[in-house]
Amino acid sequence: MRLPKLSYEQLSPEQKVVWDEVVGGPRKKMHGPFFAWLHSAELLSRGQNLGLYARFHSSLPPRLSELCILIMSAHWKVAGEWFDHWPIARELGVDADALEALRKGLPAKFKQDDEIVTYEFAQELLHRRDLSDTTYTRTKDVLGERGILDVVAVLGYYSFIAMTMKAFAMLPEGVPDPFEGV
Repeated sequence: MRLPKLSYEQLSPEQKVVWDEVVGGPRKKMHGPFFAWLHSAELLSRGQNLGLYARFHSSLPPRLSELCILIMSAHWKVAGEWFDHWPIARELGVDADALEALRKGLPAKFKQDDEIVTYEFAQELLHRRDLSDTTYTRTKDVLGERGILDVVAVLGYYSFIAMTMKAFAMLPEGVPDPFEGV
């Protein structure tokens, strides 16, 4: 990691407050990009609160949130997020073959309508940097307007995580890179 990983003993009072908020919430531990964000107590506070919404409180079912997370992980080739969220997505019923295609950067064939529109929406937005009216309408028909907003929120938040992990060379220890050679 390009930034020093701070221990609790090294923290300012403001950093300790935010650390305690993170470990006292549903995550129960400091991990991943939070160690970089910890260098700015305010950034960590605001970032982790957005993350609580994106991961735990949006209108999306957890299965679709996890799919969005893995879409961003594959897009940015972020090993840590893939290893953390792949098992959760599988446990929630996201198709293994579709996820393997996603990991490899191949067209993924999801089976459930909400997964198909979420994947197609994200791919179009990420790769075209725009969204057709047809894709927007099809996604709205399945997820609703709030669902579209929350897909964008989860994609954006996990892009922020991915960029943090890439910029500060945050690699998981002791596990092979699932994107090596892909």
